[in-house]
Amino acid sequence: MDKESASARHQQLLEEGWVRRFTAEEPRLSEMKELYESMGVEVLIEPGMPEDDEQCRSCFGGEGFEDRYKTIYTKGKGADGDRRDEDLFD
Repeated sequence: MDKESASARHQQLLEEGWVRRFTAEEPRLSEMKELYESMGVEVLIEPGMPEDDEQCRSCFGGEGFEDRYKTIYTKGKGADGDRRDEDLFD
């Protein structure tokens, strides 16, 4: 996915209420997906979208790397980091 398409997709996901967490490869990708789901958060895995930092983009330019990295988005209870809805604060 080119940078322009990835940016448009990212913006669409933000408008739908998704929160971008980070970009990773296996095994961290699956570990974090399981962790978020265990907390009752909806998880979406998208093609890797590097940060704006040029240093971070270096892996995406190498042959065979373009499909290794995925970006994790979350949505749902606690996805925005606001913990006031937990019983602890009632």
